[in-house]
Formats: sequence, C-alpha cells, structure tokens
Amino acid sequence: MSHAYALNQIQTDATMDDGGLSSPNMAAPVKSGRPRSEESRKAILDATRRLMLHTPLRDLSIEAIARKAGVGKTTIYRWWPNKVAVVIEAFSDQLDLHAPHLTEVSMTTTDALMAQVDKMIRHLRGRNGRIIADIMAEAQADEGVMALLQAFYMDARKQSLQHLVYQGQRNGEFGAVIAPDIAADMIMGPVFFRLLTTRDGLDDRFIEDYPVTVLNMIRGA
Repeated sequence: MSHAYALNQIQTDATMDDGGLSSPNMAAPVKSGRPRSEESRKAILDATRRLMLHTPLRDLSIEAIARKAGVGKTTIYRWWPNKVAVVIEAFSDQLDLHAPHLTEVSMTTTDALMAQVDKMIRHLRGRNGRIIADIMAEAQADEGVMALLQAFYMDARKQSLQHLVYQGQRNGEFGAVIAPDIAADMIMGPVFFRLLTTRDGLDDRFIEDYPVTVLNMIRGA
C-alpha cells in the first residue's frame, strides 16, 4: 500500500495546521493539481529528517520544514495534510514503517516469532523510538494522527505477530488458549509501555530476555 493511497483513505477536510488532523470522521477529497517535483519532495523530506535529529515532534512546524527545505508552506500542504504525515514519509525507511517482511519459509514458527519480536524492539531503540513515541504522544490528542499511526505502523506489526501465533497454534508449536489477536496485543504491549515510560527500557537485557519470555508465554498458553 503506497503512502499516497493510504493517506487519501485517512485524510480529512479539516483545516490544515501543524498539529495534525482535527476531523477524522470526514473524508478528504483527493488532492489534485500538478505532480510533485521530485527535487522539492526530496528537499522537504531531507529537511524533515535533519530537523527531527534535534527537534521533538511537538516543536516541529511546517514553517521550519519549509524554511530548511527552501520551499513555500503551500508546496508542503499541496502534498501532505500536516507535519505528522511529512514525518511519517520522511522516516518510512528508517522506521521500517512498511509492512514487515514474512520470515523465510525454512524457519520454524518459533524462530520466526522470536526474530519478529527482536526486530520490532531493535527498530524502536534510539532516535527511531523517540520519533514513534512523539507520534504516539500526538495521537493521544488527535484521532487523525492515531489513524496515521495505526495505518502505517501498528496494524502491520500486529497482523504479522497475529499471523505467526495463528500458524504456531495450527502446527502445535504454541498453545491454543489465547486468541491470536489478543496474543499479539500481549506481545506488543510491554514493548511500547517501556518505550513510553522508561528511559532505558529497550536495553540490551530486554532485547535478549523478552523474545524468550514471549515464547514461554505463547507456548504455555
């Protein structure tokens, strides 16, 4: 699913501001007009990445992005509804916002699940985790931002974990008491709780211990 397609499903016709979308229940018309200039697009995304190195999302503004990119605000608003959408596209590769790749067929479901949990934690360490945490904080007050976060990050991860739990239950590697969707929530919950509430929650010890804890929980369920 492309960024442009997904954003057209999520965007609203609310007034554009730096805070995000304010009327998530109203569908926005698809943006029309001249195609994006690839040079301007790259400049905007590069400027956003550089600003986010030292600027929290709450302090980031469309004005600052436009100034650093050397473009007008209207150029940015022609292509993105708000600053969160710009940040999501700017960091799509770094944050692994695309749907996770399925693991190799030769791997057992147990190995695949542990690898997926390990990958999720590692992607949330350092700057990447700070950006996701900032987006999650914005999402608490803005349903439109929450929709973007769900569409581009949370849903793909939950579905991947849910699928692995389902496969493991079918082939007998995991217990079948917990529903796969609830199991996925149980796996993701502690990771994001630590990301949001502790300074060094996703440290080396957690990376080493947590996938094993997940496996013990799912096997014994």
